[in-house]
Amino acid sequence: MIHVQMPARLACSLFFLGGGVGIGAWAASLPVLAAQNDLDKGQLGLVLLCFALGAILMMVNVGHLTKRYDCSTISLCAALVFATALSVVPHVASAPFLAAAVFAAGAGFGTLDVSMNTDASELERRVNRHFMSSLHGAFSVGNLAGAFLVGHILANGGALAICMTAAAAVVACLATIAMLGSRNGITPEQRVQSREARRGKLDPALRPHLLLLGAIAFLSLLAEGGMMDWSAVYIVTVFAAADSVGAYGFAVFASTMAIGRLTGDWITARTGPTTLLAVSALTCAAAVLLLIAAPNLTIVFCALAISGLGVANIVPAVFAAAGRAGGAAAGQAMSIVTTMGYAGLLLGPAVLGFIAQASSLAASFGLVCAAFLLIAVGTRTMRKTTPKADYIHDQRTEPGDALKRG
Repeated sequence: MIHVQMPARLACSLFFLGGGVGIGAWAASLPVLAAQNDLDKGQLGLVLLCFALGAILMMVNVGHLTKRYDCSTISLCAALVFATALSVVPHVASAPFLAAAVFAAGAGFGTLDVSMNTDASELERRVNRHFMSSLHGAFSVGNLAGAFLVGHILANGGALAICMTAAAAVVACLATIAMLGSRNGITPEQRVQSREARRGKLDPALRPHLLLLGAIAFLSLLAEGGMMDWSAVYIVTVFAAADSVGAYGFAVFASTMAIGRLTGDWITARTGPTTLLAVSALTCAAAVLLLIAAPNLTIVFCALAISGLGVANIVPAVFAAAGRAGGAAAGQAMSIVTTMGYAGLLLGPAVLGFIAQASSLAASFGLVCAAFLLIAVGTRTMRKTTPKADYIHDQRTEPGDALKRG
């Protein structure tokens, strides 16, 4: 049994890792992209909005694809589109073509994200274990690797085209290896069962609970996306630091988030996700306030490190809860929550860009702080809305103790 399950989990981890490399490289390259194309904060916000629109357009439609194709097949195709678009972005000069390339990159990433999270949720139910945090930890490790890759290339005089081409190659290779591994990791019977689960109907009574989970995911990923896409720009703009320093600042955030997620399954099992969510959100709010008030780069890097640890396990806990609540229709439940969540991740940075253009980057991070405070408030009502379906694979859990299992 272990021989069958482990390759499937490893393959799923590689998809998360590849997606993280692409997003990490994209976020760390934004200051250079803005300088190369002479973009102000508002125009950079529009670029990020194009990425968001492409991703959300595909996210709301991936559910139709998962009813016909395996998640691994969808993930591979999406990763290849994502990688190709990233490699094209540095070579585009005109605004319309830049928007089109970024839109395609967003579409590829959005498809990849829903499909790999759906696959992860189904795998969790199949093995009756919580390991969503570690899979998202692989994504964070990819963020770190992509950011360090860009920082190293820039520090050694490399151009944006080299950065994005290298990152795209890594994404494509990891996705291809993951696809080959997934073929060996799941039996034909399990593949049929997965497709049948994605064809199931979602109980309408679950929607209020899923919408609450989606709202928390939206706020969390809005804040996380803001930290990812604007931390490097904040360092370069406010402290007049080099582009490579900005990339390393993002890498600090990504590295502590990776540490938090790789240890998240262990922590969640001992504290309970509801408590962890509230404490994490309050910690992040305090860290963002520290970032805004920081007088030097040392304090900024410390604030980024704390916020990375705090934000690490919010989304994995919410996504795992969505998969449990969905039961036989886990794919549809995951689609609702991931679409709402990643709307925050993808729209948030664009909104923060508009705020920064109209006011300041400090005002943008003030919105991030407010999002974390709202998450802390939202977790208080989560236990009341959790349906019994959330305990589908652990009959010993008592109703009203919603997320304690992790």
